[in-house]
Formats: sequence, structure tokens, C-alpha cells
Amino acid sequence: MAAKRPRDGKGHRAYRRAQASLRQRTKEQHLPCGYGSPSGWGCGEQIDTTLDARHARSFTADHDVAINNGGRLVGQTLVPMHRACNARKSDHATVEIWGAT
Repeated sequence: MAAKRPRDGKGHRAYRRAQASLRQRTKEQHLPCGYGSPSGWGCGEQIDTTLDARHARSFTADHDVAINNGGRLVGQTLVPMHRACNARKSDHATVEIWGAT
């Protein structure tokens, strides 16, 4: 029998807790889609947290740095988004523009 690991906040359950917390905060404070996103993604419209998860305007928690681009499952800021806006963002990375020297 494997020994139990302590809750170190590095797994799927920790992500689910953070997601549930963000959903509750979005519901209570009426946070718009993309609120607090450093990269600026999101439409800015209200999110109905009571919609079915399959609905395009339902709540999702977005990782600002996509996991496919080196982001972590937990430990980064989650952003409230509509499912359709999150799908549109996909795993696009923030573009950095450097000036000529």
C-alpha cells in the first residue's frame, strides 16, 4: 500500500479547489470575463456561473500561461473566462514586442 502524500498543492485536487474558489468569487463579486488577466484575453462581459458546463458562455478558470507553453497546473493566477473565450485563447502566448536599438 502506497503512503499518503501530504497536500502539497501540486496536483489536480489543488487546481479543483482553486477553480471552485474562483467560481465562488466570480459569483459573489460579478467578475467579468478575463478579469485580472495580465495578457488581456477575455471579452469583459459578465459570466453566469449557473450555466451548464457545456454552454459556450459558462464559467471556466483559465491559466494565463497555458500548460502547453510551460505553465503549471497550480501556482499561477487563474482568470475567470467564458468557455468560448477560453477556447478562442487556446494556448496562445503573450506577444512581446522589442524596439529596435
